[in-house]
Amino acid sequence: MSPTPIAAFAAQVAATPIYPHPVVKRAADAAVSKAHSTLRQQAANRDFASAYQYIIVACVALLAIRNVFRVVARHNRAWRLALQKLDALQMERLGEQKEGYAALGHRATWSAKVGAAIFYPLRSRWALGLENPLQVFLVVASFAINVGFVLGVTMEYDGPQESVWNTIHVVALRCGWMSMAQLPAVIALTGRNSLVQFLTGIEYQHLRFAHKLTAAWMALLGVVHTLDATFANFKYFGGAGVNSLYLHNYLGQTGIAMIVGLFLLCFFSWRPIRMRWYEVFLVAHVVGVIMVLVGIIYHVPSLQVWLYVPLGFWIFERVARALQLVSIGLLCRLQFRAPLVKARATLIEGAIVLHVPFKGEWHAGQHAYLSFWDPSLLSTPWIYFQSHPFSISNVPSCSTADDKGRRDMLFVMRTRDGMTKDLARRLARSETGAADIWMTVEGPYGGCTDTEQFHEILLVAGGSGISHIMSMLADILHKARNSYSRATRVRVVWTVQSVEQSVWTLKELLHSAKTAYEAGVQLEIELYVTRGMAAPSPETVDLMTKELPAPPTLQQRRASYASINSYAESPIADALTILPGRPHIDVIVPRWIANAQGKSLVVACGPTPMAQAVRLETTKYISVYPVSLEIALFEC
Repeated sequence: MSPTPIAAFAAQVAATPIYPHPVVKRAADAAVSKAHSTLRQQAANRDFASAYQYIIVACVALLAIRNVFRVVARHNRAWRLALQKLDALQMERLGEQKEGYAALGHRATWSAKVGAAIFYPLRSRWALGLENPLQVFLVVASFAINVGFVLGVTMEYDGPQESVWNTIHVVALRCGWMSMAQLPAVIALTGRNSLVQFLTGIEYQHLRFAHKLTAAWMALLGVVHTLDATFANFKYFGGAGVNSLYLHNYLGQTGIAMIVGLFLLCFFSWRPIRMRWYEVFLVAHVVGVIMVLVGIIYHVPSLQVWLYVPLGFWIFERVARALQLVSIGLLCRLQFRAPLVKARATLIEGAIVLHVPFKGEWHAGQHAYLSFWDPSLLSTPWIYFQSHPFSISNVPSCSTADDKGRRDMLFVMRTRDGMTKDLARRLARSETGAADIWMTVEGPYGGCTDTEQFHEILLVAGGSGISHIMSMLADILHKARNSYSRATRVRVVWTVQSVEQSVWTLKELLHSAKTAYEAGVQLEIELYVTRGMAAPSPETVDLMTKELPAPPTLQQRRASYASINSYAESPIADALTILPGRPHIDVIVPRWIANAQGKSLVVACGPTPMAQAVRLETTKYISVYPVSLEIALFEC
């Protein structure tokens, strides 16, 4: 039976290939090409952002492994005994009774050489504010990774150039993704109890540079993302398109909010601004973070999952910080203590001396964050929300425990603007200049080099940096007095603006001179006064030497001497020398290292120029003499 005409026609149509109109075909091909290019770009953006995270995780993992080996070595008795034996052999070979060390007799360890190289101070104007080769390496490495990832496949965009997808917009998207990729690292490096610090053992003061560097890249790439998106809209839609983007489009509005937040974070983190207006910096930081995070949520809702890991890092840091307020050991020995304690504050010339009962142990060179919550400060309520770092000026061996097992932490706070100025006004209203104040102590944090192995120690301080030095000096003398320290000679070089601002601290240092005399340690204290060199008044001398044990001749001659430098001839009082001007670091440090009769240690705590000068002079001799260096970082 032959097919019907209709069936035959249908079969012929089905067997005939379809040839669309050329215009329709070009549109379909363009749509397919655009879809393929878009998917390829989106996949590339995700892959590069993920690869960046893997690089960061790999760096942290390597540092964590290094930290594990260090902890095991520190707590392994056999390892410690081996190091002590090696040290004894080195001392015997070098000849401890010689007058110094011959240049060819000492061979610095590879770790000392590497440490001296990567932290060698940079004083060239081409350094752009970078302090050492390690910072230069981090900047160059981050530049290579971020710029390389941005340009990785951006220029390979082969889709149709149109208002939504074009080469300019593709660059903008890649920069936006890479800006977002910095966020986990920025948050993971935030705070003084960060997860990175916990894993690597690197103090938060050293991690701060990496935090600022990743935050700077986040801001820079975010700005490039915004500028590229703006230029793309202007190219295809003109000024009306730009106005529509930022006035009527949520993408533009949330983008501007994030840029403003990043500006607040970066501008108020600039060191001169942060040091001058620290409270403003804290408020701007909180506001900036909120603007950035909320902006990300509304800018690209699909990126909310990228906030979960940074949020976890932030929660970890907050919980660890809370534990530092109520426990003695962070995450290790949860021996709880009351977070709120009553301290004794005394106002003296230019400073506040604070005695804080503390249940637990602390070590030389550590510091703590203090917050004041006393009802008498209601007239200045903004003090309640501030937490500032201060060096602990003593060690537990310097105080006696009370019936609750608490010892007094000692803080010497220089009165400046802000919290310390308001606190000084509160104390000035008291007849005695002293008062009991409720406060919290977060910490302690940090530490210093173990001084037991060193024979001669040079301590250099500038201004309030003497607080860090005082705790180290107390620890050195306590160990020497109990015969488990090699220290035989200690020299303290302290620079201040006026003698009157240092009266109380000088009194404590002279008491240290008494301890050093009894322990058989030669202690030299040099005070450099930068603003005038007038002789101290009799009242100042009397305050400095009050309760100071001394031979009878001191009491007979005190009134007749015009300067502190010559008011006594006893070994204790002779420890102090007062000089005008600033110390010549380029002379003091080399002579100390070259004349040391054993292993020497140089410690500096104070303004950055002074610390850099000490580092520069010391690193010149690390490969020649057995000397170690410690620069105490103490920055808000």
